[in-house]
Amino acid sequence: MSLLISNLSFKRKKEAILLEDINLSVDAGDLIIIQGESGCGKTTLLNIIAGLIKPIKGLIKLNDEVLNSQEKFIPPEERNIGYVFQDYALFPHLTALKNANYAYKNNSPQLTEEYVLESLNLVNHKNKYPYELSGGQQQRIAIARAILMQPDALIMDEPFSGLDKENIINTQQLLSHAIKILNIPAVMVTHSLEHIDKMHCKEIIKI
Repeated sequence: MSLLISNLSFKRKKEAILLEDINLSVDAGDLIIIQGESGCGKTTLLNIIAGLIKPIKGLIKLNDEVLNSQEKFIPPEERNIGYVFQDYALFPHLTALKNANYAYKNNSPQLTEEYVLESLNLVNHKNKYPYELSGGQQQRIAIARAILMQPDALIMDEPFSGLDKENIINTQQLLSHAIKILNIPAVMVTHSLEHIDKMHCKEIIKI
């Protein structure tokens, strides 16, 4: 499995180009980190990979399947990409457990629902609703959901925001383990490199 982005550019109407000729290649089992100042297009790039917005040009391939080109566009629901949003994006009417296993694929004996929730210190919160959870707990539920869907690629937008030191370490270890077990490419956006020491990052790219 691999993720390839070639000559990708994006601009909004009546605005300057935000992303220009972005080239990126992530092999299976590898993590790359994208760093940059606020407003430089980091989240926009993740949204393009996920299929939530379209670039003005460029090629995106995942496992040799074209997701985006001048001739082709695969909608987000057909991409099987796990996305950890910066704002959690949980379903308010579902419990933490039901949010976590919303798209659960029980294909890996090493990444069971019980193992993931325990690794993220969420077992005691699984029957709570999002409004009953702290921001850090909601963030960890969003991470659990992205892992449990067993995606073909994982993209993460500031996944450690709102987490204390202990939970950052636990979450890093789980994410690194999941990326290797699932053997998928992963991309993480962050404005800070302070909390990535356990992530086994292959490359840091600044945009």
